[in-house]
Amino acid sequence: MAALDYPLELYFHLPDPEAWVELRSEGFNPSLIRDEDITEIYEWAAEHLRDHGVPPTAAVLEDEFDIEWAEPQTAIGDLIERMRADYMRHEGRERIKKIGQQFQEDPMLVANVGLPIMRELKDMLGRKGETFRSGDFDRTWAGYEHEKEAGPGPSLGDPVLDDFFGGQRGITIYLGAPKAGKSWYIVKATISNIRQGKHAFLYPLELPAEETHRRLLHMAADVPWWKYIKHALGKAEQEALQLASEELDGMGAYSVAQPPEGERSIDDLVGKAADAGADCVFIDQLQYVEYDGKPLGDWGETGKFWAVLSRARTLSRDIPIAFAHPFNRSVRGMDEMPDAEQAKNSSATKLLRWCSASGPRRRCARVRSSRLVRSPRATTPT
Repeated sequence: MAALDYPLELYFHLPDPEAWVELRSEGFNPSLIRDEDITEIYEWAAEHLRDHGVPPTAAVLEDEFDIEWAEPQTAIGDLIERMRADYMRHEGRERIKKIGQQFQEDPMLVANVGLPIMRELKDMLGRKGETFRSGDFDRTWAGYEHEKEAGPGPSLGDPVLDDFFGGQRGITIYLGAPKAGKSWYIVKATISNIRQGKHAFLYPLELPAEETHRRLLHMAADVPWWKYIKHALGKAEQEALQLASEELDGMGAYSVAQPPEGERSIDDLVGKAADAGADCVFIDQLQYVEYDGKPLGDWGETGKFWAVLSRARTLSRDIPIAFAHPFNRSVRGMDEMPDAEQAKNSSATKLLRWCSASGPRRRCARVRSSRLVRSPRATTPT
């Protein structure tokens, strides 16, 4: 019996709409294909599905790529499992070797190398998706009841926003002009979650972690920030800051962390927060998240932003993620609220125009009510 050609088998499944349902629900990663030509065809077909709402027919694939189509010999679910096992036998084995090599070189750094590799393999090989079909009403209603019992998502940092959106769902982007107070608002949202008994994980990638922690305590204690800047803190301020710290410790939990360079990929950041039991992740700012070891701002490429945000959208199904991100220079001197298209690298960030990856409310970046769009400057201690 001839061995199956897994990439070619996948090619044969591409005209089938039901196959795409399974591929999407399983979170199929194109890296499993292990054939550059078929990978290119798969990505082309996925774009065709996005643009036209239906997958390309067998005739269209043959005409476009000059590869004869035939009936697949596998069920798509079985093929996905076989491709995962094949990936592990080849690529996965090499990645596991890297962990062993690191142990030989420096055992103290095994976690730095091993944890990202294991997270990636787990996500690629082990995560199962969900498919809903006719007759699944009871299952859908049970999910609603579970969400209802769980209550609102983590706080956005403002009771009006929390009421409107039901808290954080999926991904949130705090857009603002440079120096408009985005970092302060992220801190404010962190405090709101602590006071609600949640564990908020804050990554100040732009500012030092120590300074961000001080900002958090100053805001919680209502101690003017200028007193820290001018070294004018006295005994009364010290007591107020200490009291605020003790009160927060008794309400919830928080982490303020700035990982070393080289450990700031979206998977590293969210994975570390999830491992610590965090309920939500705040990242200040998006442009400092790393892609292939270099910050997005250094790349300056829309495609890299898109890749990170697309990955974040997947990760946000398990834990809400909030980014601070600036508008571009076109907003200087404007008297009205800028549009989402004026965000830095807006071609990528418009992926999140409907900013929730889950949940019923998806209109975050389109809210224009003056009651809901507030200046972050109002939250900055003075």
